[in-house]
Amino acid sequence: MQHTLMILNPGHFHAALVLRERHPALSRDVYVYAPEGPELTQFLKIAESFNQRAERPTDWVFHLRTGADGVECALAEGKADIAVLAGRNDTKIYDIERLHRGGIHVFGDKPLTIDRAGVPVLERILNDGGPVLVDIMTERHDTAAILQHELAGDPEIFGGFAEDGEPAIEIESVHYLCKIVNGAPLVRPAWFFDVARQGAGIADVSTHFLDQAQWMVGGAFTFGRDLVLEAARCWRTAVPLAKFSASTGETAFPASVAKDVTGDVLHLNCNGEFRCRLRGVAAKITVIWDLEAEPGGGDRLLQRLRGTRSVLTIRQSPQTGGRSELSVAPKDAAAEQSLRAWCARRGFGLEPGEEGLKLAIPPEIRSTHEMHFASVRDEFLKAVDAGMVPEETRRNLAAKYALLAEAAARGA
Repeated sequence: MQHTLMILNPGHFHAALVLRERHPALSRDVYVYAPEGPELTQFLKIAESFNQRAERPTDWVFHLRTGADGVECALAEGKADIAVLAGRNDTKIYDIERLHRGGIHVFGDKPLTIDRAGVPVLERILNDGGPVLVDIMTERHDTAAILQHELAGDPEIFGGFAEDGEPAIEIESVHYLCKIVNGAPLVRPAWFFDVARQGAGIADVSTHFLDQAQWMVGGAFTFGRDLVLEAARCWRTAVPLAKFSASTGETAFPASVAKDVTGDVLHLNCNGEFRCRLRGVAAKITVIWDLEAEPGGGDRLLQRLRGTRSVLTIRQSPQTGGRSELSVAPKDAAAEQSLRAWCARRGFGLEPGEEGLKLAIPPEIRSTHEMHFASVRDEFLKAVDAGMVPEETRRNLAAKYALLAEAAARGA
């Protein structure tokens, strides 16, 4: 079946990454509904670069519709059956609801909603049996994460999740509000620095990490029953006006954040940590947004699973060359023997590392963050053609956002 995409209010570059590769089930025609301005310009710049690259160029044809209410225009025109949303997060769930009522499938960048008010809206959408809705969970397609998931399911290597009072799942990410990319400051929209619109760290970035925890434990979850929030806290990062201006091009903080501004410094409530249990498995998830990295620095990720027989650790940082590296620390000789046999079957080498034995993952099976968007999109298209998202996926989606909204509210 042939489908046509619409891109609605593309305020984040993830909207363009959905178009990084062509797909035979997608029409060349892409309808873009957005107000004129730098966000639209940036989206088109990235999307057109895929058409113009030397290797595997795409051939998208963009049809622009500029105006204040893209949803209304899109529904009136009826040009597309799939909407991609990657922009402001405070209004996203309500745009999704309008599209859903209009019979449009939605491929939504995280987060779908950032607060308690949006949770029942999401649940209604997921439960009414209408068009397909998924969020873009790219981390499940990372090679190291796939291997970690496979090892966690092997009782001879991992055993079961540890139950010693410490988190059996620990995930921590560090990002930077102000970045230099290709020698120039990364341009962000001003609303990125307003948590009422962007969402706090717990409500935004943690969507990936709670999704990882659900995947690693496995099965379907219901918030308050087998997905239980235990504690949450948030804290702030100081953003001087000069850094805000360099990142956004704006000369003043928006009026909407005035209550968080002292002098010429915005105290941005963007960091968060929460603890929860997934069918009894203890997890701790931390999201940190520092102001800017040291020279040569960059984003960092730690994802550790503590088992009764081994500890599985993923690290990604400038020290790993930006790649996800997976290490396994067996707790006994039998677990190490099972690990070596598993690696031999897969053709992976093992080398000593600071956190156990590091898997030498062959370059040919590695994938990049940008590549993951096409993988998630292709899964979404299969769900659209099947006419449904599996019940377990829908339940976990609802439970995830209910917990994150509660954690953001408690930590505020």
